[in-house]
Amino acid sequence: MAKFASIIALLFAALVLFASLEAPTMVEAQAPKLCEKSSGTWSGVCGNNNACKNQCINLEGAKHGSCNYIFPYHRCICYFPC
Repeated sequence: MAKFASIIALLFAALVLFASLEAPTMVEAQAPKLCEKSSGTWSGVCGNNNACKNQCINLEGAKHGSCNYIFPYHRCICYFPC
């Protein structure tokens, strides 16, 4: 029984040692919230995500853009910081 207790104590000591040597984890900064708005420069049905994204970024100063379905058709939606 004494041998079993010393093995448990040794395992516990090793666990505490390894826990104390663990590197601290870095917390990632949260991305800023983005608000969506229909593109003011896009006309017609949006079928090309890349073209919509480029137009939102280059012409409207948005952070991102994509084609989203908003009834009754796909529209180019630009994403700006809130």
